[in-house]
Amino acid sequence: MIRKTMIAVAVSSLLASPSVFADNTARSRAPDADARAQDLRRQIETLQQTLDTLQKQVETLQQESNEKATTSDVDGVRTDLENYKYDQERQYERKNAKSMRDTTVYGTVQVRYSAQNRETNSGNPAPNGVRYNTFDVPTALLGVRGNLYKDYVEGKNLEYQFSLSYGKRADGSNNANFNLQDAFVRYNFLPTTDGLEGNRLTATLGQQLLPFGIEAQAAEDLRPTINLATAPSQLGLFNRQVGLVFRGDLHPFVDYAANYRAPLFEYALGVINGSYSNKLDNNNGKAVVGRGAFTLPVDYASWLRELKIGASFYKGSKVVAGTSSTNLESHGRNDIYGFDIYYNHAPYGVTYEYWQGRTDYAVAADSTQTREARSDGHTLTLFYTFGDQFFNSVKSAAKFDDSWPQSIQTFYRFDAFNPNRNRAVSGIRGKGLDAQHVHTLGFNWFFAETTKLQFGINRYRYLHETDARKDYTEVQTQLQYTF
Repeated sequence: MIRKTMIAVAVSSLLASPSVFADNTARSRAPDADARAQDLRRQIETLQQTLDTLQKQVETLQQESNEKATTSDVDGVRTDLENYKYDQERQYERKNAKSMRDTTVYGTVQVRYSAQNRETNSGNPAPNGVRYNTFDVPTALLGVRGNLYKDYVEGKNLEYQFSLSYGKRADGSNNANFNLQDAFVRYNFLPTTDGLEGNRLTATLGQQLLPFGIEAQAAEDLRPTINLATAPSQLGLFNRQVGLVFRGDLHPFVDYAANYRAPLFEYALGVINGSYSNKLDNNNGKAVVGRGAFTLPVDYASWLRELKIGASFYKGSKVVAGTSSTNLESHGRNDIYGFDIYYNHAPYGVTYEYWQGRTDYAVAADSTQTREARSDGHTLTLFYTFGDQFFNSVKSAAKFDDSWPQSIQTFYRFDAFNPNRNRAVSGIRGKGLDAQHVHTLGFNWFFAETTKLQFGINRYRYLHETDARKDYTEVQTQLQYTF
């Protein structure tokens, strides 16, 4: 519209020009007509240039007008911003757990059903009041972990972890307690910002899992079967201990395509109380625990990938219960030695562990003499997995959060334990009279990223049966979820 108006003004100016209304006589003269025509063309060109200039100015003014917000527009944006800020502050205040440091909440819960056909000395099923067919919640763990100091340059972070676990009371009541499990700080001495290829060295101070063998140092959510291996359970290796433990590894082999890291050598060495979880040390001695493991240095595609051989030791002292001589209380021997082989090449997997315990006991009640009980145990586990969940190429593929490949892991486990190969001591028969074997056949069904359904049939066999110790079969089903 503005352009049309300016064109009309320009034409009106030309029509009003005296040169346009010259007399007919003068127009008939050729030289004057040519001059006037040239003059008109110059004026039209000048007007066209003026018109173009005005048009550009108008377009500039319109653009500037469009870019400038009105007062009502600014007030509306300000109101929306205040409403958004209020809503975010309200959501943060009411629905977010707050911490002074970076914090991650985690937990593991197990729900179990067990049934046994155990018999009494009369040959009849267990009497009423003894629960051999029951639902149970053996584990309910809740914890937090995070950074106390984050090193942005080299990644030498100071980390922490704290967890509580549900546990039944041993007094026969229906009550339960939440007991302290993990409570430690960990410092990284070596840089962790160099990717997967750098060596690692950490120091962990506080209550923690022991670096002994394979299964004993695995967290609750990573243990392969429903029941724990007998030997480390009887020897107390699953109990967390309070102390200072150094862990590290050297010369890792890395395959970035498969997100695979396998250190050539892993090591751990620590000093602990030796009095188990949530207890003060009951003698003047400290226990020393250590472990070393060697992984075969082969390519990721090799069939020998993740073949690891390890050895562990635990050297401590104990109070010898039942002795009347006080000078023996802090000199009892409590040593454990272990050897393990680990092979995990999906879909196949094999683990083997051997334990030997050497512990002093009183020969009999009120005796001043002690005698060593030598215990040993073996556990062999064979795995075969159907499905893709454990392949790194599948785990790293793009997918929705809850879209996860399912896998079924079948396994067979042979578990043997002999509490005393030597002569009898107080409360423990000797010469292997209390030895037992457990055969387990079952599967783990991983149907979500952190959830699995476990099933197992356990056959308990005693090498020397008595009226109170007879062979029996146990059926178990367990649902475990982790968050």
